[in-house]
Amino acid sequence: MKGIVFAVLVVLAAPPAWAASAPPTLRKTPNLAKDAEAYPTLVGATQAIAKINRILRAANARRRSDMKDCRRDAPQDGYWWEQSVDAPLIGARFVSFWAHGNQSCGGVHPNFIDEAFVFDLSTGEPVDWRKLLPAQLRGEPGRASDAARPPEEIVSPALTALFVAESEKEGVGADCKEAFAEQDMDFQFWPDAKAKGLAMRAANLLHWAEGPCSGPVTIPAETLKNLGFDASLIQDIETGRYQVADP
Repeated sequence: MKGIVFAVLVVLAAPPAWAASAPPTLRKTPNLAKDAEAYPTLVGATQAIAKINRILRAANARRRSDMKDCRRDAPQDGYWWEQSVDAPLIGARFVSFWAHGNQSCGGVHPNFIDEAFVFDLSTGEPVDWRKLLPAQLRGEPGRASDAARPPEEIVSPALTALFVAESEKEGVGADCKEAFAEQDMDFQFWPDAKAKGLAMRAANLLHWAEGPCSGPVTIPAETLKNLGFDASLIQDIETGRYQVADP
C-alpha cells in the first residue's frame, strides 16, 4: 500500500560492562624492605578497584607481619626476605598479581615465596576457580584455601594430569616423578599476558628440594580454547599486558 512505511526496530544486546573498559594502570607501593617489593594498587575510582586495593593493602600488611615474625625467630645472620611482585595480566576483565622470591627464617634451607592474586575487575572479587575452570578440570579447594573466600588453590586429578603433561613438554618433568607422585597437588593459577597462557604452579611443592618441580608451567591460550576455558579470560590473555610492579 502506498504511503505506508514499515519500521523495523532492532534491539541489540548491550555488551557486558567489562567489554568496553580500558585496562587499569598501577600505582607503586613503597617496598616492604630493601629487597622486598610490595603489591602495587590500581588507579581508578570504581567500587571494584577500591575493593581490590583493600585486599592488596591487607596482603602487604600480612606480609610485613610475616617478615617481622621471621626476623624475630631467625638466629643472627640467618634471616633474609627477597620478594619481587609483577602484574602478569592487566586486562579489561581480569588483573593478576604474582609475588615471587625466597626467604629464610634461619632454617637449614630457604623456602620459595610464591603467591598469586587474580581479580575480576567487574566485581572486585578474587576469581573463584571452581567456577572459572572448565567442568572437566574442576576439583576441590586446596588445603591452604580459606573457607571464607574463593579458593586460591584447587586439587583435581585432571589438573594434575594437565600439569604433568605440560611439565614434560617444557622439560621439567624428567627429574620430578617422585614429587609428581603426590596425586593431590594443590594448584594455583594466574593469567600471563607475556607468556600468552595460564600459569599453573603446584603450591605444595615449594620446599627448596621440590621447588624446581613446582613450576610454573604455562598452558597456552590455544590449549585453553580447546579445553573450554572462559572466553573473556582468554581474550584478556591475548590482548592484555604484563607489567612489573617496579619498572
